[in-house]
Amino acid sequence: MASEPGQAAAIAGVVERPRLHQVLDSSLVRVCIAQGPSGAGKTTLVRSWALQQPGPAEIVWVSLGPGIGTRRAFWRHVAGIAARHGDLPRQTAARVEEQIDLAVDPVRIAATLLAYAGPVVIVLDAYEHLGALMPVIDADLAQLLYAVPGLRVVVTTRGRTDLVDLDPPGGVVRVITLSELALTTDEVGALIASQTGIRDQRLTASVARATRGFPLTVRAVVLALAQLGRIPRLDSVEWNAVVGARLESLLQDPDVIGFVTDTSVPPYVDLELAGRLSGNGEARQLLEMLERNGFGRWIPYARGRPVFQYVETIRDSFRLRALGSPDRFRTSCVTTAQWLLDNEEVVDQALQFAVDGGDWALADRVFVSVVISNPDSYISDRFLTSLQQIPESVLPDHPMLAFGLGLALMANPAQRTQAPRIFRIAIESPVMPAYLEPAIDVFSLNAMRAIAQRLALSWRESCEATRVVVRQVDELAPELLAQFGEHVGTILRQLSYSLLQGGRVQEAIAAASRSVALCTRPAPRAYSLVYVAGIRAFAGEPLQADALVSAIDGDTWPAEMRHTSMNGLGLLAEAYACLDRLAFAEAVDILRDAREYMPLNEYWPFFATAGVLARHGLGQAQAEAERVTRELGAIAAPPGIGDNIGTEHLHAALALAQMACGDHRSAARLLAAHDPDSPYLAWARLTSLLVQGHDREALRRARALVDLPGHTIRTRVETQTIAAVAALGQAETALARSWLDAAAVAWENYGPRLHVALLDPRHRRVLTEFARQQSSPGLVRYLEVPVTGQVAALPVTDLTSRERVVLAALAEHDGTRAIAEALVVSPHTVKTQLQSVYRKLGVNSRQSALAVARELGLLGPSASGRAAELPDE
Repeated sequence: MASEPGQAAAIAGVVERPRLHQVLDSSLVRVCIAQGPSGAGKTTLVRSWALQQPGPAEIVWVSLGPGIGTRRAFWRHVAGIAARHGDLPRQTAARVEEQIDLAVDPVRIAATLLAYAGPVVIVLDAYEHLGALMPVIDADLAQLLYAVPGLRVVVTTRGRTDLVDLDPPGGVVRVITLSELALTTDEVGALIASQTGIRDQRLTASVARATRGFPLTVRAVVLALAQLGRIPRLDSVEWNAVVGARLESLLQDPDVIGFVTDTSVPPYVDLELAGRLSGNGEARQLLEMLERNGFGRWIPYARGRPVFQYVETIRDSFRLRALGSPDRFRTSCVTTAQWLLDNEEVVDQALQFAVDGGDWALADRVFVSVVISNPDSYISDRFLTSLQQIPESVLPDHPMLAFGLGLALMANPAQRTQAPRIFRIAIESPVMPAYLEPAIDVFSLNAMRAIAQRLALSWRESCEATRVVVRQVDELAPELLAQFGEHVGTILRQLSYSLLQGGRVQEAIAAASRSVALCTRPAPRAYSLVYVAGIRAFAGEPLQADALVSAIDGDTWPAEMRHTSMNGLGLLAEAYACLDRLAFAEAVDILRDAREYMPLNEYWPFFATAGVLARHGLGQAQAEAERVTRELGAIAAPPGIGDNIGTEHLHAALALAQMACGDHRSAARLLAAHDPDSPYLAWARLTSLLVQGHDREALRRARALVDLPGHTIRTRVETQTIAAVAALGQAETALARSWLDAAAVAWENYGPRLHVALLDPRHRRVLTEFARQQSSPGLVRYLEVPVTGQVAALPVTDLTSRERVVLAALAEHDGTRAIAEALVVSPHTVKTQLQSVYRKLGVNSRQSALAVARELGLLGPSASGRAAELPDE
């Protein structure tokens, strides 16, 4: 560790503690936990030990504060500190932080980096600040200790940690308790002698007894003795005041009190920040004096550049004093925010300080910095508390803050319905702040407003605004794209989703592909590839999508990524690949990986659609359709639902599922709510006409729907296939052959075939027989798919002969009483038999039972029987 203020054989004003240093020195102690309340001397002990280490272990000192609320933020903080100290090369640190941002397992990253680093000690100071996150980091550290034999961890904490129960390989966990942290009588005597020159065993014993060796109180007494220059009478009022006095009351100099008040506002200060906050040119001397007197300590920050951190109780006390001068406090907060923005790797704390200081322009710049450096800003509500403190009247002048508040609200389950109104403020703001470079700023702000329109549920308007913004990329000078390509590529990735939802699918693919080209860093490039793959799979190109996913480097985008929303479109690509292979159960398993984040994610319609299609293929169409329909009917609609193609595609899948269960009325209502010329609903519309017997109208509509503009490969193939059924129904064999040939060629080249498996069984049989009559092996291969899961899951032999009779009667009569009268049995007998039929068919309604029975061929002539076959029971 480099020389820095406060470094010596021991910290000035701090007594040597070899009995505890011996514990910290031991290589057998793989985890050392100094545990005690504020003022117990935990940090001072570890800091004085660290300053005396000659090697060979490298010490990485991590100071923790209340701003670290996520696992990702913690490990980014650690990586940033390692980079500032030079323990981690800046380029390596940037790559590590990037991988952590993309939710790569930080323990795996840390283990890889530490494996060849030799002995390393990680000091985690003020561990209690992790709060509810502590068990997660406890588990990470445990895993890391097992993975890296040369690693040791030292923790200072006011509270308990599960690390005390760890059994690390090759060593032990040692807890330094409050009783051990207490100064012994000899240590009290040494401190009194070094600070006051007084050597009096009777006084030493009295001080040790009265203070119980609690370091903060001992230092208060010693400071009083040094200032008084004499020994108060032990039982006097003066002595009691010395023992109980708070440290801040012992600073007699108003200038020193003012200095401490000003410099207690930030979490820590370097010499530059201390001078800027206080206006005092003697910051170094004052801070070293405060360290000698126990007010705080120097802690590592950057190589050769420590920062001073007050004892927590001292900072809390003087920060309250600072709040008594609101104008000065706000100025100090703004100065702190600017320093953090300029110096911190993780600038989350800077946002709160800028807000506390009321500097909205600075808060705006801080938030932009956060968004650029931290992709999960789009999916987290961790800034909600800070951003909600900004007066709404301020937001029109700072559209990025309005955008940020909208994002945070959208990520909060209880407040997400408020987000569209706040996004409207960002959209309507005429202000164009400066951030990076004029042309880049114009592009970025226009893109933000286009994306905000999507998030404000104005899908079509967002799409059109996005098309204008995407064209602006072509107007950017090549040198600007070279300099800011990563930033532009990140924005294009988001814009591609707006184009997708607006129905401009090919333009969405082009924008996402350009994002891939502009993102030169591996992780952002992989993120953009995920977008391209997801959109292509949805559009009916599962073969190309699968190739894209396979091409993503596993180290850049490892398996852990599949459980995060950043891989949402990647999961969608995998799910569609399974659906088109008719691997429905596998698709369901893949979709489960999105359950944790999907309730608040705008991908919801696409995942819901894939889920309905997969369950339909497994023969569970009714249950899934009912579940999704309930979610759509909630007071607060699921995210992503509205006038967009994701919703249209979902409603088409629901309508098909409902028709498969015989619920044609619900399917008709869904279809009637949308544009009759939507290509995403064409397959469902033609199916509805055909199952209702409107064959002539189906063919008339088919001619128009096949040629609609805006078709994807998938929707065109779906429409052509069902249109061929309509053509055959009207003896238009040449037309049917033309449409089927086109669909089969598209399948051979791109891979979409899910729709064939979900055809009404009658329609599939008509097409299969036609393909055989045409002696076309290609068409036969296209149409001959395994039966759906519904057929496979419901063996015909499950029903008894009596249950088959009741099922046949169910098709001919309405109601239990009518069936009972027809079969000359009691209604109770019919009811009992129907319950058994429903259970065996896996349904819970008459319509569903009849639909499944037709699929299984249970309603043919042999299904009817005589009443005598079902005796009254």
